[in-house]
Amino acid sequence: MSLGPILMNRFGERYLPSINQEAFSRVGSENLFQQQYGDFFTRENALYLIVGADSGLLIQWLCKRRRPEGSRFVFIELPETRQVLETHRLLPGKLPPELIVTTAETWLAEAEAFSLRDYFYLDAVFLAKSLAVIDGVHDGYAGLLNEVERTFGQYRLQVGQEIGNRVFMLKGLENLAENRFPAGDLHQTFQGRSAILLAGGPSLPESFPWIRAHRDHLTVLAVARVADQLKGAGIIPDLFFAIDPHDVIFHQSKGMLAFWRESVLINMYHLNPTLLGQWRGRGAFMGTLFPWECPCNPVNVSYPGITVGHQALGMAVDMGFETIVMAGFDLCFSREGFTHAAGSVEQGIGPYIARGDLMVETNGGWMAETRHDFLNAIPSLAALARYAATRNCRVINPSPGSARIEGIAHLPWESLIPQPTSDTARDRLRQFLPEETSTSRVDHYRAIEQELASVRGVVVKVKELAVEGIDCNDGLFGRRGKKPNFKFKKRMDEIEVTLDETYREASRLVKKWGLGAMLRLSRPDKERAWSDEEVERTGRLYYEIYRDNATSLIKQLDVVRQRIRMRMEEERNRPDFKQMVKQWREDGQPGRALVFLDRRGWSVEDLPESVRAPFRQLIGEYESLLDKTDHDYKRYILAMQSSPQEVRAKAQALFRGRERERLVQFAAGLEQSTLEERIDYDHLLRGYLAELDGDMDGAMRALRQVTHAVLLPDALRQMFTIALRQGDMLTAVAVSQRLSDLSFLHVPHHAELLRINGQAEYAAAIYEEYLKVVRKDFVSMVKLARTYLELGRKEQAKATLERILAEDPDNQAVRTLLTDLERLGVEGEA
Repeated sequence: MSLGPILMNRFGERYLPSINQEAFSRVGSENLFQQQYGDFFTRENALYLIVGADSGLLIQWLCKRRRPEGSRFVFIELPETRQVLETHRLLPGKLPPELIVTTAETWLAEAEAFSLRDYFYLDAVFLAKSLAVIDGVHDGYAGLLNEVERTFGQYRLQVGQEIGNRVFMLKGLENLAENRFPAGDLHQTFQGRSAILLAGGPSLPESFPWIRAHRDHLTVLAVARVADQLKGAGIIPDLFFAIDPHDVIFHQSKGMLAFWRESVLINMYHLNPTLLGQWRGRGAFMGTLFPWECPCNPVNVSYPGITVGHQALGMAVDMGFETIVMAGFDLCFSREGFTHAAGSVEQGIGPYIARGDLMVETNGGWMAETRHDFLNAIPSLAALARYAATRNCRVINPSPGSARIEGIAHLPWESLIPQPTSDTARDRLRQFLPEETSTSRVDHYRAIEQELASVRGVVVKVKELAVEGIDCNDGLFGRRGKKPNFKFKKRMDEIEVTLDETYREASRLVKKWGLGAMLRLSRPDKERAWSDEEVERTGRLYYEIYRDNATSLIKQLDVVRQRIRMRMEEERNRPDFKQMVKQWREDGQPGRALVFLDRRGWSVEDLPESVRAPFRQLIGEYESLLDKTDHDYKRYILAMQSSPQEVRAKAQALFRGRERERLVQFAAGLEQSTLEERIDYDHLLRGYLAELDGDMDGAMRALRQVTHAVLLPDALRQMFTIALRQGDMLTAVAVSQRLSDLSFLHVPHHAELLRINGQAEYAAAIYEEYLKVVRKDFVSMVKLARTYLELGRKEQAKATLERILAEDPDNQAVRTLLTDLERLGVEGEA
């Protein structure tokens, strides 16, 4: 496949317009890259995977900059583009050793040779899009990005499962007081019954009428994020499920906090503490209690798959349900491109706009667009469905718009009739979940505080050994006033034996706590021989990391113990209100004030007068937190789903592919969005649709209304094409002029249009100005030579053609044209 000409801008930068269009025609690449990436590529000891190289200019930009120590860069290009970059020397003469250019077929193997796994261990692998990928001018980049993202996601998941994640440990420790009842004890609680499990996909509302009709004989399970939709529908679930540890999800799932009286929460041990710590109702936890082996850890459950839906389905199967109906488990987009149900933050912002070609077959038989995280969730859901079958449990998804998953039956709603039950799900939960008392809570707090104190003592000893190890390392190499002595090597060996055997569990915990720092010792450049100085430095660094990890862990254990003490304080007859309020504020949990009051059956008026004001303030803060609509989660989603460049690329791809139905659906989704640019999006898409329908006048009316800077060039190009097809040269010339003002690449097209319309003098002048900037556009130079001939300027035509041959002596077509011109000159003289 030809990638067309290579142009040079006024800054002397060569680029491929077939890939980057006019991005570099008027603005230098350095300014564009600095604006787009800023300080993104400045982290030390990081591996950057960059899809696309922007005609080689992105590589050149990075090669000119000071690259951070220990970092590496893997550019993943289309094979044909890499060939052009190499053949036409659009890459630096010699790439630095920390930078490679590869393709989709080989990038993973080459990145592994670049120590990809080690960088993942350091949590320092970053995937970036070039401007070519973001703009989507060249069709091949959408497929390239999809392929890289798929492989990248699978590899990241695999490595993550191998090493765990510190955030899970940290949040688990913060939740020790709240994780009191193991969810595994609920096995077979609902044997023989029917349940519906609700997730956040677009099809969720389809289930509401059926739930209302059968509510008395149905156990309703729901993921926390759909709480607001359930509240709006008047549906109260029996159980909520929540697992995400990250702070950003509080506002996504906070709606569940309103259901504390009626619902039970089943959380993963590492659920974000701002949710769990403010939950006033009953609950049970999944997973471990402590992140180390100890008698306090109960036998408990967790299931394959990384989403809350996986954990909820696995738990539902083990709770003994005979039938589990799934709703909102779409794992693909709605026809309009929405990823989540009406009422969600995602749906309110708009459809998923990133261009992609990942498709899945739905239960209804049509193909639906999806994204990598949804696609990667399908195999593990199928595995859970197979597990359900072994437990005589039938899993059903009635939604025709959901992805078809092996082992999950698709049956219509009207065919599903739950078996009658003699008692409600809440009655059953009250029977199996022990009633909590102040005494039972205090017993739990004392047990975990004792375990924390015991582990802290051992970690202190690990820290002491690490400090001694630093001293021995200095003694071995004769540093810090010591004479070199091999006896220190013997003592270092003894320290290692003590760490590995006597304090094995604590030593492993300290390493795991600071795994990223420990893994830095593995060094990505393993192939290089180590000097004596590096051996010494690494030995010292090893013990310093041990010491620092232990110090950090001791500090965190102290923080957790203080929180436990405050939980005990909450249970005292005369608690220290000042210290409790201080703890709740530090934890960002103003709702603990309501937890405290509810457990005692008090109102604020029952408190000592001196603490009523702080409690009222906390309750007010909590209510404001629940009511807040402009929050970090919304901004996070908005940043992911609001790029005009992505809308433009997707719309162009659908239009060029003449995928009218998908274009209609995309337009309908954008129309429902809250994006500021949605009016311009609508004009552009309506213009495309009118053209596909043969309504050229309608297309022109719609396209004329596009004003957004990112979308305007596409609208003008389409207007130009339509005007030419209709023979409306007056409009074509006017639109062509506007395109030339916006895009330097269109200048030669404008000149050619003027020549065709009898304005050869004007055309020649435009070509001349253009070629002062883009000096090696041989196609435009040939057209200028022909224009000169039309004007009778044979010498200027000859000089122009000779300039081409001076740069490209093997250009046979130009040589033939010059020969013909010279012959004409001789004949003219004769």
